[in-house]
Amino acid sequence: MSTCRLVIHTACTPSWNMAVDGAILRLAKIPTLRLYRWSMPTVTIGYFQDIQKEVNIELCKKDGIPVIRRFTGGGAVFHHEELTYSLVHPLQGPFGKSSIIHSYSLIAQPLIHALHAIGVDAQYRPINDIVVGNRKISGSAQTRKEGKLLQHGTILVATDTKKMSGYLTIDPKKIKQEGKPVVTLSEILKDESKESIFMKLINAITSSFKEIFAVDFEESDITQQEKDMAGELECHYFLNEQWNWRRLSP
Repeated sequence: MSTCRLVIHTACTPSWNMAVDGAILRLAKIPTLRLYRWSMPTVTIGYFQDIQKEVNIELCKKDGIPVIRRFTGGGAVFHHEELTYSLVHPLQGPFGKSSIIHSYSLIAQPLIHALHAIGVDAQYRPINDIVVGNRKISGSAQTRKEGKLLQHGTILVATDTKKMSGYLTIDPKKIKQEGKPVVTLSEILKDESKESIFMKLINAITSSFKEIFAVDFEESDITQQEKDMAGELECHYFLNEQWNWRRLSP
């Protein structure tokens, strides 16, 4: 990975966020790192998951929380006041030659390096988590299509973790055994404002990718073709209850 496009988006709607990642996967000509936020609290579920087993549907409906099925695998995620990254890369170079599990550990390296740079002692926990102590601060999911991989994941900044546990179906035994399973950057960096953490995290992630993968970033927005494709994907999949509930073929 020598030249990489860097796309930084402010808070976008949930369906658009997922559609843009899908459009980049289908159309990007060069490796692309996208960093983005969410305009409203949202639950996403993995491609293979049963929505009724993973999500408190009634509470989500009551509170107006969208539930969207991703193209990627992995588990259910509550998105709120977080920084999300997505990386699209051809199946060659450092990631494509490795297994999905190994590529998780490779892509975690610059994220962990970035967290260290802002004063957070983070570590990789297989298969696809980053933890501080024994508490999760980042999780990721991946798919491979069109001769490329798409991996996207979260870094919790100021997420309301109490609400998270209400919207997701988490095994009470696990909480009892492990205590609070997640931690946010705002809890760790108590003297930093939320927006300061977001800014420092974005800068640290881009610097860490440059250092670890020797990449030169070219910052830009997505292309018009990608925007058009994202619009199609958003309507066909992420705004479509048949997709979100039953999983159409992608």
